[in-house]
Amino acid sequence: MKHVKLLSYFVAVAHHRSIREAANFLHLTSSALNRHILDLEEELSAPLFERHARGVRLSAAGETYLAYAKKALCDAEDAHSSIRELEGLKRGHIKIAAVAAIADVHLIDLIATFQTQYPKVSFAVKVAGADKVVDAIVDNDCDLGLAFNPSQNADFHELAQAPYSIHALVKRDHVLASAESISISSTADYPLALADTSWGGRRLLDEYLKRNGARIYPQMESNSFQVLTDFVRRTGGICFQVRKEGGERLVDDDLVALPVSELRRYQRRMILGVLRGRVLPVAAARFSELLKKSLFSELIDNSPGV
Repeated sequence: MKHVKLLSYFVAVAHHRSIREAANFLHLTSSALNRHILDLEEELSAPLFERHARGVRLSAAGETYLAYAKKALCDAEDAHSSIRELEGLKRGHIKIAAVAAIADVHLIDLIATFQTQYPKVSFAVKVAGADKVVDAIVDNDCDLGLAFNPSQNADFHELAQAPYSIHALVKRDHVLASAESISISSTADYPLALADTSWGGRRLLDEYLKRNGARIYPQMESNSFQVLTDFVRRTGGICFQVRKEGGERLVDDDLVALPVSELRRYQRRMILGVLRGRVLPVAAARFSELLKKSLFSELIDNSPGV
C-alpha cells in the first residue's frame, strides 16, 4: 500500500505541475510531499521531475514512469474494487470522460439514479472534446469515455454505439413546433443561437453549410447549453442539439426537438469506450451497463446541443 500511495503522490505532482498545488490537493504539506517524491526518485535512481521557479515538469524518466504509475494505480483500484464487492460494501470510484453534449445533463441523471442503489460509489466527471476523451481513456486517466465520432485509436475499445443527428429546439408554442421536421432555410426567420466551434455538432453544421454554399446568421454563440436554451425560451428563437435519431420530441416541459431535414444524413456516432484489454472495476462495469441501456438502447431525452 505504501508504494501505491507514493505512485498517487507522483501522479498528482505530474498532473498539477507543482509540488505546492499537488500538496494542497492531497492535503499534505509541501515539504512532506517533496520528501516523498525525493524518496521515490532515490528508489528509482533517476530524477522524475525538472524543478524550476514556476513549478516542475516531467523529466524523460518521469514521462516513462508516468505511464507505469497510472496503470499500476488502475490495477490497484480494480483489485480493491473486486475485494470490496466480495465484502459486500459496494464502494468504488468511477472516473468518466465525456463530451459536453452528454455530461451536462443526461450523465448527471444517470449518476443520481446509480447512487440511489449504490450510495457509497463516488464519481469524477471530466468534460472534454472527443479526442481528449479518447486520450483520457488511453492514458488510464478515466475508466469510461463517451464521445461523438472520436478519432481512431487501437487502444480505445468501443463497448457500444448509437446514431445521433442534429435537431432544432423550439418552444412548445412556437409556430414550427408541430412540424415533422424543419429546414435550415426556415431558421432565418427567427432568432438563432449556436454553440461555439469547440463543439462537435457545430463543426458538423459548419461542414454542411460550407459544402452547400449556405450561410446562417446567429444572434448569439455560447459553449453553454443552458445559455442556448435560455435564449430560445426568452426570444422564441431556435438553437440546435445533437440527439438520438428517432428520439422523443419533448426535451423538457417547454421545449421540443425537431429533426433538421437537410442534416438527417449527417449522422454522428456516440461511442462508449474503455481501454482495450482492461478489466473494469466492479462499480465502473455496472455503471457501463446502465449507460448502455440508457444511452444506446433507450431513447435519450436530454443531451446538450450543437
